[in-house]
Amino acid sequence: MIDFNPHSKTLQDDPYATYRAMRDEAPVMHVPGLGFWAVSRYADVQTALREPETFSSRRSLDSDDGLSNVPMIVIMDPPRHGELRSLLSRAFTPRRVDEFAKRIREISIELIEQFIEAGSCDLWRDFSAPLPTIVIAELLGVPPEDREMFKEKSTALVKMVGPGMDMDPAALESSSNPVMELAGYLASIFDEKRKNPTDDLMGALLAAEVNGKRLDQAELVGFAVLLLIAGNETTTNLISNAAVLLDQHPDQRAYMFEDPARIETAVDEFLRFESPVQGLERIVTQELTLGGEKLKRGDKVFLMVGAANRDERVIENPDEFNIRRTPNPHLAFGWGGHFCLGANLARMETRIAFEEIAKRLPEYHVSAPTERLYSGAFRGLLSVPIEFKS
Repeated sequence: MIDFNPHSKTLQDDPYATYRAMRDEAPVMHVPGLGFWAVSRYADVQTALREPETFSSRRSLDSDDGLSNVPMIVIMDPPRHGELRSLLSRAFTPRRVDEFAKRIREISIELIEQFIEAGSCDLWRDFSAPLPTIVIAELLGVPPEDREMFKEKSTALVKMVGPGMDMDPAALESSSNPVMELAGYLASIFDEKRKNPTDDLMGALLAAEVNGKRLDQAELVGFAVLLLIAGNETTTNLISNAAVLLDQHPDQRAYMFEDPARIETAVDEFLRFESPVQGLERIVTQELTLGGEKLKRGDKVFLMVGAANRDERVIENPDEFNIRRTPNPHLAFGWGGHFCLGANLARMETRIAFEEIAKRLPEYHVSAPTERLYSGAFRGLLSVPIEFKS
């Protein structure tokens, strides 16, 4: 029996041998004690992602899981999911994201300027964490002085999530829950913006209509909470993971830094090799057979994106880090109706971040052990000490 517990720190330190064993021996495996099925092969994960009518994004088929105060589109199904996603997608079109490129570069340069003379820094604390936080905070239109609070609460949340970690409704609605703390704060910001309209994403959400109706307060807050969390945690992890990978592969770093145009292709390999989101939860709406196993209505599944992105049935030499890899059909941004709305923004932030690192810190090296973010669903770091020639 394969020992798989996504919340195990030992597993999270290096999960890939276990992932391979699962793909080979138990591609759809029931996890005793945690009450879900782990799905590890690329084809099965992709199938589930593109069939929302069979693999629901809701956390329960019969209730709202106590999240009625903060409804998020990531745990919604059609048709409401499509209606709200269409609204939000207007803020993340390629054109709108391109318009923000100048500001992303300015923030990147400003952050590097704060530590460049020291010859060392913690890249997570001083760069990869604040960059996406500032970007999404400015897009939304929240006060600069609250950015650290947003990062603290979102990081606290990702440590709590993962398959088999269902919380009772009372805990979810508790004011001490990071989601509810953010929700309460953002509700007050929306109230203020109703009185004094602003030209930002929160202001646009207040003015938006779906089928002739304005969004209610719960939906507004759900949007804002999701954007603050998803908009900074995943990109922070993407940049941090990539920085360590490049340090471990200096020949590939040199190749990439020789020509910034190569960063675009490299980002896909960063996403595939160390996927910031390791898995997505779904719930089965009807009896079916997947990977030779019979699943019944109400069964919970964990779609292991991180394992699927290392599946040798689809990816050639999947355990080899190769920034020249193309095509690169990874599933790091999901698939289908729930494909990550912020994918273009995350790609741009990462590309610009490494363009600036290439200019100012081209020969950085990780100077001390990194600290891992331990989460059942996310793969990232909490400290990346580096040294460089200033």
